[in-house]
Amino acid sequence: MQFRNLKIVGVLAMIALVSGCSAVGRRVPVDDPDAEVRDFRIGDLTATLRFMTPGVERDYFSGMLASRSARTEESLLLLTRALPELRKTQPQRAALALKAVAEAYVASYRYREAAQAYDDLEQHFAEDLRRDVASDAAVARLLRDVSAQTVDWAGPVRLPTSRNPIGSLGSTITIDGVSEQWLLDTGANQSVVSQSYARRLGLVPLNGVASVGSGLTGRSSPLQAAVIPRLPVGGAAVRNVIVLILDDANLRIGTGPEAYQIHAVLGYPVLKGLGQITFTRDGEFLAGQTREGTATVPMFMRGLTPVIECEVEGQRLPFTLDTGASSSDFSVRYYERFAQAATHWSRRTAESGGAGGTVTRDVFSQPAVNMKIGDASVVLRNVQVVPTRMNAGLDVLFGNLGQDFVDGFTSFTLDFVNMTFSVEI
Repeated sequence: MQFRNLKIVGVLAMIALVSGCSAVGRRVPVDDPDAEVRDFRIGDLTATLRFMTPGVERDYFSGMLASRSARTEESLLLLTRALPELRKTQPQRAALALKAVAEAYVASYRYREAAQAYDDLEQHFAEDLRRDVASDAAVARLLRDVSAQTVDWAGPVRLPTSRNPIGSLGSTITIDGVSEQWLLDTGANQSVVSQSYARRLGLVPLNGVASVGSGLTGRSSPLQAAVIPRLPVGGAAVRNVIVLILDDANLRIGTGPEAYQIHAVLGYPVLKGLGQITFTRDGEFLAGQTREGTATVPMFMRGLTPVIECEVEGQRLPFTLDTGASSSDFSVRYYERFAQAATHWSRRTAESGGAGGTVTRDVFSQPAVNMKIGDASVVLRNVQVVPTRMNAGLDVLFGNLGQDFVDGFTSFTLDFVNMTFSVEI
């Protein structure tokens, strides 16, 4: 069986922006900053802010921009300063601000503050917003008493990588004498382990149960959480690593003898903690050393998922970047934007795998997509385009870029310190 895209995503990746999904196919005024936030139009929002007078409104939109740009402390300062007035006059903005505050705390490993922000959001805002953050809030509560993740460096990271049968990149990591293949997945909002592997590691689950969702399958699965005290990654030792524990069956892709069992996923919090990470075409994962590419663009964040802007048909569009996906998928927003070309696309039934199993759906297949990333170009072949909303993370931007997007480059680097993405041609 061929699996098109592996998606083991954490609780934040399954959630669309509160008003983001409703924007699909909609033309909005260029001077509408709420729409610019909703639609992830970073350039437009930056331009709008230049003409906005100081005050609560400017603090809010500047804080949302800082959140998208991973300027965590700046976003927390601005949004918490704006929140008292927003609660009274702009409850929709207040809800989005609280969600961004909670995500900023999670991204900086401040789980108690994150849980408090989610509690506030659930207690004081409308039911539809509570549904949007329910899974995130539940996980944050599990982690409330966990100490912040830290990294000790004894030398650089240089790990060999290989592709598994479902096309994802992984590397063997040994913890207390127990070796396992870990997927290296920027699209996973938290690291994940199977129940059987957690038992082999002797992990003791934290109190409570939450759920995790897959951005492609749209399904949720029950989970527990645990802490790995020390996770060695090459010359680095990452301490207090949060892992979500899922049933083995929910990490098994496919059925029968061709099924593939995932046991471990190294997600965004650990990868971010390593600072700058590089994947090479020669099969290495590098960190703890400076590396420059030949084409570099800014990198942003949607919650805990990296985002880059690519040029398609002369338009700069935001896409999530997911090293755990074997190939790219484009969303309903992409379909609506380029629907006039769909008469030249073929239709088929596709199967996608992720947390909770696999799903099938009717999709389009675009024969070729020319994309520019800075001064570099890539042509994606037979790209899956989903023509309807999935009520999942894929709906929010224009798609999710997988391994087919980066395969043609000598290397690619995600720099979480300077928030850039670069490729070496």
